[in-house]
Amino acid sequence: MNNVTSSTDYVIINKDSEAKEANKINKIKREAYREMDKMSIEDMRKCLRLYGIKSDTLSNEMVEAKLSEQIEAAPDKFIMKWVDNPNKEITFVIEEAIAKNIIRKNRTQYFFGTDLIGNGIDDVIAYLNNKKNQDIKLAIMGEIKSK
Repeated sequence: MNNVTSSTDYVIINKDSEAKEANKINKIKREAYREMDKMSIEDMRKCLRLYGIKSDTLSNEMVEAKLSEQIEAAPDKFIMKWVDNPNKEITFVIEEAIAKNIIRKNRTQYFFGTDLIGNGIDDVIAYLNNKKNQDIKLAIMGEIKSK
């Protein structure tokens, strides 16, 4: 079924290969749910922020339900955004700062005050992880806590 296009007239279904594909998806989904079981409610809130969902005002049950919806829709995206992402903490800080208007985003450019801190999220992560820029990172985190 993966090779079906609009010009396909006939389809021969191979049940074994269809089962293999279904098992791959189910395996990723099971892994995603195992990782979700390990998460605290605070981690779930952070993960939802990475999806662009404001979870500060949601109840704990709603946070868990929203994250389950995201996993059901795209378990591989959850694995990529949360489980296999070594920069998830700094990405959360950046998203939180954007939401609180501490970091401004103009198309692909990110600004802290009047200073350009990166073109794209990867540049901003590298900039804030750089030892020379720890004072800026701490200033951003301090403003997040105060707002």
